[in-house]
Amino acid sequence: MRNSYLIHGFWIIIAIGAFATGRMQQSSSGDGDGDSLTSSKNASRSLRQPGASRQGGPGRDAEGRTGGESRAAPGGSTLSSDAMQAALTSVLAETDPIARQRRFTELLASLTPENAQAAVQALRDAPRSRGWGQEYSLLTYAWGRLDGPAAVAYAKELEGRNKEWTMASVLAGWANHDPEGAKQWVSAIQDEGERSTFTRGLVYGLAQKDVDAATSFVFSLDPDTPRRNDYIGTIARQQLSQGIDAAATWSESLPDGALKGRALESVAREFVRSDPSQAAAWVSKYAESDYGTSAIAEISEEWAEDDPKAALDWVTTLPEGANRSRALSETISEWARENATDAGEFLADLPAGSERDAAVGSYVNRVANQEPEAAIEWAQSIGQEELRNETIARTARRWFSNDVAAASAWLEAAQLPEAVAQEILRPNENNRGSGRRRR
Repeated sequence: MRNSYLIHGFWIIIAIGAFATGRMQQSSSGDGDGDSLTSSKNASRSLRQPGASRQGGPGRDAEGRTGGESRAAPGGSTLSSDAMQAALTSVLAETDPIARQRRFTELLASLTPENAQAAVQALRDAPRSRGWGQEYSLLTYAWGRLDGPAAVAYAKELEGRNKEWTMASVLAGWANHDPEGAKQWVSAIQDEGERSTFTRGLVYGLAQKDVDAATSFVFSLDPDTPRRNDYIGTIARQQLSQGIDAAATWSESLPDGALKGRALESVAREFVRSDPSQAAAWVSKYAESDYGTSAIAEISEEWAEDDPKAALDWVTTLPEGANRSRALSETISEWARENATDAGEFLADLPAGSERDAAVGSYVNRVANQEPEAAIEWAQSIGQEELRNETIARTARRWFSNDVAAASAWLEAAQLPEAVAQEILRPNENNRGSGRRRR
């Protein structure tokens, strides 16, 4: 579950983008810093000067237009494409990271439908320094707010991950400013995979503007829509920015089912980091539901990383069933990583049954690389025959990939069913040609 951090990182950047582009529309009168955007000879004249001000209040430019319409630069004139490129080049040359961030945010206030593409292309052509990814997401998000159709048309011509990243960002901005226009554009995409990919950016933008509308949109999608559960997770992360209580209340209000389960899991992941005992108490009400499985497992795994015994005390209070069994397995796995001996002693005292079998399987998976022979002994204690044989074979294959001689010696002496022995010796990329045929 830790690898989800990589996935979530991009959406954190987009959240920053929403904040920054909101700020740029609310800039009011005040002193401009002398070094803010002075390196470009023509561009510097068109940007904010000391004492310059706007009329029309927050969210409006000097002519009273709201965000999403073409705006003049704070100095009173619109930056041309060339001037925007020059100004951006100046900002990117800034070596002080705090000054660079401030200057970049100021520059976003001068973005218009006419100069946005030039700004994005200039940034794409710039060296990838620290902070580049955040700046790119801010800029493309802002372009999406200003001129969604043009921004997505540009993004659509890109390739690979650049296309996916850019499209998600501009769609989020477009959906935040013009939800219906963005939804219509996405719904018209013929390629199902492409439509699925871009819908995530759409949902994020919708959630920033109206979480209820975003939630209704996701629930309106066909249940077989690819990545539908991911979309509800996107809304959950947006709700989490409002606080755990808001996110928990929202997730609890959803209709029972898989989407609610994904929302609960997303909230649980953050809740357990701040207050594991309260998070456990909150999620316990779903211990007997099919959709509560992942949230229960998330709490047990994360809590067990810091305090496996406390997590175990909670897990054993849950009603017996599939959710408790999985939570116990997650807890034992994390405990074995920290202290395999203590975790093994706890397992030894568990009564025989499917719950113990599942926990032993998780324990074996955790210790197999360090103690393969002991892991196989544990695997042989599993009561259910099919699970026992699968666990033995999987563990032995890992042993062969790490120590052919020791594993071969064990296999020669082991009294295994022929089918299990053949599975162990089945060639794969890790042990191809390394195992000897059993006599």
